Amino acid sequence: MVRWDKRRTRIVLISILSSIIIFSSIIAVRNNHHKAAIEYLDKITRLKVLQTLYPDQYFNKDNYTDFQFLDPSTFNIIRPKLDEEQKENGNDNEAQSPEYERENASFFSLVRNEELHLMLQSINYVEERFNKKYNYPWIFANNVPFSDTFKKEVSNLVSGKTTFVTIPKEYWSYPESIDQLRAAETRERMIKENVKYGGSESYRHMCRFNSGFFYKLKELQNLKYYWRVEPDIKFTCDINYDPFKFMREHKKKYGFTMALHELHRTVYGLLEATKEFFHEKHPDYIAKDNTIGFITMDNEETFNMCHFWSNFEIGDLDFLRSKQYEEYFQHLDSKGGFFYERWGDAPIHTFAVAYMLNKEELHYFDNTGYYHVPHTQCPKTTEKREELRCICSPGKDYNWGNRDSCLPHYYDSIGEPRPAFAPRKNYITEKEHPFKKRELEQDDTIEERDFDDEEDNDDYEDFTE
Repeated sequence: MVRWDKRRTRIVLISILSSIIIFSSIIAVRNNHHKAAIEYLDKITRLKVLQTLYPDQYFNKDNYTDFQFLDPSTFNIIRPKLDEEQKENGNDNEAQSPEYERENASFFSLVRNEELHLMLQSINYVEERFNKKYNYPWIFANNVPFSDTFKKEVSNLVSGKTTFVTIPKEYWSYPESIDQLRAAETRERMIKENVKYGGSESYRHMCRFNSGFFYKLKELQNLKYYWRVEPDIKFTCDINYDPFKFMREHKKKYGFTMALHELHRTVYGLLEATKEFFHEKHPDYIAKDNTIGFITMDNEETFNMCHFWSNFEIGDLDFLRSKQYEEYFQHLDSKGGFFYERWGDAPIHTFAVAYMLNKEELHYFDNTGYYHVPHTQCPKTTEKREELRCICSPGKDYNWGNRDSCLPHYYDSIGEPRPAFAPRKNYITEKEHPFKKRELEQDDTIEERDFDDEEDNDDYEDFTE
């Protein structure tokens, strides 16, 4: 009887609301309000469809009516307007000049044949947002030969020269010193513990290759800089300058775009091995103005898990080829951590630059609109998003809107003031926050988490309390 009363009450409420809506609609039609609402919705719908279908065109709420709806033949009107605006804003791209000299640099991608379409997506974003005006070459590497289809379709999209490399077996195999039975037991244990990529052999070979071998490929030997691009990434803002040129002119050796936490169960012994190398064997390799404070906040007692996300990095190959870095890698490799744990190339690169480079040699590449599952970098200011024709949501910006981001701490660790829009709250270490480590233990898929706008805003509010 009670259940029937609740149902009857709902029916009555719905009927009343429906009557109110119908009555309001009749009044609105008489006052011509519906017509305005329909026209507004029509305009917004058309604009969103145009922005979705043609993300690289300059459609906004003010100019979309200047063009025939969904008629690409009218796009030649858009580009002159955009170029004129960029010149007024000081963004006229120097690569338009025939005298422009590219840097001694290349994109580099480690990719498998089966990732072709994800790689094509990445190439398309890089070319449209940057490289179509610069035509930098691209080197693709695989531990097996690339298929003819892969080579053909990739070469068709890249504006510069393409080079396809089959990785030598010695760069993608077990060292003789590795006990493969112990390595297999580690993978089985990590599978049971639900550690991300914990059971993968190929992932470990990939991390070892990216840590100590990719820069040794003969195809990279004469290059100065590399820009790492992975399958399934996006750049949702224009990059209207040459990052390679920026690196050279400002004497930078390592550039990143995101900083986040590593999974602590994959790197138990990494800090100890690193301290052994730098403090017991080569204290002379530690840079005077280092950034060790970024990776540890208790005088190197513990690793706070902060590291640079290496799926985007622009680096100086001479640094990786240096005697200091090579000795550091060989020391780590001798410990077997790639196979007995699950050391990643991202924390290893981070440790290397934190100890061996001065803070002036690192650079945070902002305003790229970079996206790699599940995190997005998006300019916070409307002016910057409009200037760079961004199609990202500032509400989803990971760097300054998520408590897992290590970027605020990076700024603090090098003594740089946070931007005006950044959270004010002090960074919380695992040592100071007893729940942080437990949360990471329970959720080893932290890198895979994604957030909708509401969740992102909640995180941002919590971070800025």
